[in-house]
Amino acid sequence: MVVKNVKIYVLGEDYAGYNSPFLSQHGLSFLIKIEDESEKIKNILFDVGTYAKPILFNMKLLHLDPQEIDAIILSHSHVDHTGGVVEMVKAIQKNPIPIFAHPHIFKTSFALDPEFSLANSLTESIKKDVERSGGRWILSSDPIRLIEGVSTLGEIKKEEQLEFEKTPTIKLYYIEDGRLVEDRVEDEIGLYIETRKGLIIVSGCSHPGIVSMIKKAIHLSGVNKVYAVIGGFHLIDANEDRINKTIAHLKKLGVERIYTGHCTGFKAEYRLSEEFGERFERLHAGKVIEI
Repeated sequence: MVVKNVKIYVLGEDYAGYNSPFLSQHGLSFLIKIEDESEKIKNILFDVGTYAKPILFNMKLLHLDPQEIDAIILSHSHVDHTGGVVEMVKAIQKNPIPIFAHPHIFKTSFALDPEFSLANSLTESIKKDVERSGGRWILSSDPIRLIEGVSTLGEIKKEEQLEFEKTPTIKLYYIEDGRLVEDRVEDEIGLYIETRKGLIIVSGCSHPGIVSMIKKAIHLSGVNKVYAVIGGFHLIDANEDRINKTIAHLKKLGVERIYTGHCTGFKAEYRLSEEFGERFERLHAGKVIEI
């Protein structure tokens, strides 16, 4: 069963747009308003940016009430997608409010180049603060159906990744059994929505590869038509070959519309705009996508 209407509000993004009253920040946050065939509405908050205050400010401008949010999805552990979680849960004022994420979202991930820096912000203390404020953690590496026609992707396993997407575009590490291990950001999950126009795939940073995530959504849903892909593609550090292969696969899959920004990078955005023309749109805080 497909959903009737989808409206996606960009609450957090690195860019606020020209002559805009909205606030930008490094990070990403979407409010996804889904109406099913019975006209029942579900509001899903996908990621919470680095800070909650700009998100709440932008929600006010868009006449959105945080207390109407039904669930939170945290795409992966990095601070620009999880940093605002405590304040957002407090603003939602529901007990419980389910928070869907991968079981490894609390790992300590860090970069070594150009110097040691932490990539994630979620600690045991923050986990407990969220719980005290009403958050209920739903941690699964498997896909979870939220409502009919809407599901998380679960972990994109290495064997599910296309060969050219198996190498991360960013070098991160974590400690396992006292040893340094390369972090391939296996904790990233996405979301797919089945609509009359085709699939909508929502991603945070697409560290496992945006094409691999789309293919997982097609496999899980059984729907081959992809209408829109929305989110960060993390091609900012990618070489030209990877960008070209990504675009070639997106076209081969018949993706009709691309909405991207955040970590995608100017070079990749330029190439996507060249290839998709008016079917490409740059994300910005305050943008509303109606499907």
